[in-house]
Amino acid sequence: MRQVSKLFLAALLALTILWVGTTTIQAADEETNTTSLATAPAGLNQLDKLFELPSIFSNGLTNSASIQDATSTAAPYTQAIQLMSGKKQTGGFWSTDTNRLNLNEDATIKAWVYLGSQTSASKAGDGMAFVMQNDANGVQAASKMTSKNMQTESLGVWGIDSDNKQQDASDFAASAIQNSWALEFDTYANTSSSWSNAGDADSFDVGIKTQHIATGYPGDPSQYVNKKVSSGIISGIVMPDRYFFTQTHHDPSVGLSLGDSNWHHLVLQWNASAKTMTYTFNDINADGSTNANAIQKTETIDTSKFNSSDGLMRWGFIGATTNSSTNMVVIESVPNAVKNSASVQVTDKTADKTVAAGDKVKAKHEVQYDYKLSYDGGLIDWDNIEADLKLPKHVTFTSAVIKYANGAYQTIDAPAASATEVSYALKSALSASNQTATISLTGTADKVDVNSSTTTTTSTFKNKSFSTTADAPDYTITVAQDIDMYVSSTQTVANGNDLKFTGLVIAEGSEQISNSSITIHSNLNGEDLPTYNMSDDDESALFRVHIKAEQLHVGENKLILYASDFDDNQSEKQTVMITVTSGALSFKTVASESKFQNIVVDGHAKTAGRQDDWQLVVADDRGKGSSWKLTASAGKFTNEDGQTLPGEVQYLNDGNATGLNSEGTIIASHETTSDLDDYDVIKTWDDKNGIIYRSNAGATPGSYSGKITWTLTNAP
Repeated sequence: MRQVSKLFLAALLALTILWVGTTTIQAADEETNTTSLATAPAGLNQLDKLFELPSIFSNGLTNSASIQDATSTAAPYTQAIQLMSGKKQTGGFWSTDTNRLNLNEDATIKAWVYLGSQTSASKAGDGMAFVMQNDANGVQAASKMTSKNMQTESLGVWGIDSDNKQQDASDFAASAIQNSWALEFDTYANTSSSWSNAGDADSFDVGIKTQHIATGYPGDPSQYVNKKVSSGIISGIVMPDRYFFTQTHHDPSVGLSLGDSNWHHLVLQWNASAKTMTYTFNDINADGSTNANAIQKTETIDTSKFNSSDGLMRWGFIGATTNSSTNMVVIESVPNAVKNSASVQVTDKTADKTVAAGDKVKAKHEVQYDYKLSYDGGLIDWDNIEADLKLPKHVTFTSAVIKYANGAYQTIDAPAASATEVSYALKSALSASNQTATISLTGTADKVDVNSSTTTTTSTFKNKSFSTTADAPDYTITVAQDIDMYVSSTQTVANGNDLKFTGLVIAEGSEQISNSSITIHSNLNGEDLPTYNMSDDDESALFRVHIKAEQLHVGENKLILYASDFDDNQSEKQTVMITVTSGALSFKTVASESKFQNIVVDGHAKTAGRQDDWQLVVADDRGKGSSWKLTASAGKFTNEDGQTLPGEVQYLNDGNATGLNSEGTIIASHETTSDLDDYDVIKTWDDKNGIIYRSNAGATPGSYSGKITWTLTNAP
């Protein structure tokens, strides 16, 4: 009885110890969960848009994973996925269809993993794995564990070693997640090789006694090695052989302390052309500092094992544990989570023009900076954006506002006058339904003594996971210089003469203007004349005006002048009225002696044409539109003996002859087409037009001369 009582007491004591121990472990788990969330690094939120957490896996087990909010002050708006938080749990999450990895393109995934608080490979939880899979079970994929036997050495992804008679590796691999590749973080060493433990799922890590990292293909039979173990004779009975499977660890990293209560950074880089996955573990610490003891390895991936026709692979993390353990994941970045961009446009509102690099903006002009943030697509919203604006030099902003694509406005304070940078927190997220936000800063270009560069400024727009930048152009704020022009308002010049005069241009107080930096602009009678620069050879501030005679017309001419510098500062326009006085109507050229051609006297009337020595040019300088007429009169032609030549001087007009008498005959008339008009009368004559001499039949041989009088008259 005492023995019975003693046995009963021992059983009761064991039960009590178990109960106390369970309570202690649960409290420790809760404390670990709280601590890990409080120390979580920054990462993504909106994880429900990226991943699916099935309530039940394909094996019928309940998914212990849940999305938690990080409480770390260093990780605002961060979510973590807690895979396990106690004993005998299986937890995991898989990417949505839109968040699958495209093996045809390069991709990078960054995450932080928390692997528990126990570094002993014989006391810790089992661990978890990153997995790419094309399993038919999709987001419910898991290895074929059962609630009756939690074979947690599989981590929820590898094959299930629950049958000590099983020898076929193909059948064994069929219990794993199919068409997959896994990167395991194994915190419990399953090292049993005994006959008694065969088939108890405790032999994968034979030969490895520490926490470790390794890779492999869970659904590939070559991943596993079947081992036979004999018991020998027990109590005279020969027991049958038993079998267990070990796992082939591809390029393992051993001797690790994964469950050290710290978050570990993980980077996975897929190279599509090389078909390699490079994983980097512990490259940085949770505080952002560099870890010199990082692990980096590159695995060549046999994509044929995925049986994927389109190269799209579901991915995620899955884990399982028998011992109590807390395992968490913070996702830092995923491919195509957010596509964003930013740009800056600067506008000179006074001049109504967009400002580009190298342009000039005059001091005191109103300028506006528009920083446009764009959501160009993605799987989640771009939220909690902070705009860190680097401000230009020599611009003072007086107002600021944020405008969103959905019509919302956000009032913000303008930067302080002396500020070189300013930060704004955007209250609205950018998304497919609200794709842009424009931060507008309006102000004035400062008054400067010399031309001053604003310098190129780079602004950053970011949240804890995504960022983009935009460069504002470097342009020049130019001096707002007063320029005064002094010139006589009237000028007089005789028709036919060039006009020359001087003026003054004064840039009071300028530190950078010389004669040659001033351009003179002129407009004469509504037509712009070529611009020219003042000369440094002239006296300071002196400029010269030279207008050619042919540019002027008789009467009033209007000349408008103004000056500008290289920075487009301008003087007021000055008007100069130029009076061109009328010239005279006169003979410019008249031959003193002209000859008719010789004729042969034969008793008949003869016509004598002109020789080539006739000259008669009329000059009319009275202005365009003036008119005149020319008459000719002639007397008798006589020889040296005083004998008169029978006949007369005639004027032919298109073959019709008119005799010239003493009263005069009109032989030409003309209206001027310019202010300086020269009309060559002789050039209009030919065989049927012009002056001739008609002799009578009674003419006698000899040399005769006479006088022709040309009379020029101002006449309409």
